[in-house]
Parts: sequence; C-alpha cells; structure tokens
Amino acid sequence: MENKQKWYNRYIVGYLLILFPPLGLYGVYKSEIIPSKWKKATYAALAFAIIGGLIIYSL
Repeated sequence: MENKQKWYNRYIVGYLLILFPPLGLYGVYKSEIIPSKWKKATYAALAFAIIGGLIIYSL
C-alpha cells in the first residue's frame, strides 16, 4: 500500500500562504516538516502585518 504524503507537508503550503492565507496558515500549523522557528516567524509576520494595518488605518 502506498503511503501518501499529506498536503500540508508539501511545498503547496508556501503558495497557499500567498494566494489563500487562511488555508496556508493552517498548513503551516499542521505541517510536520516546517521547523518551529519558521512557524513562529510566520505567525510573527502575520501579527506584525495586522498590527501595522490597524495602526495605518487608524491614522
């Protein structure tokens, strides 16, 4: 029986982060091959973008 690789353990996660961020973030969260430091960096970039957007919008 062939062992299929999950979608979130492939390169598609990077494309999803750009094209459809909610699904891409879920893929980063579920991925078993992305190191935790890159997961934290991705979440930090998201938080920075949201906070920056809120600050710019409030001006």
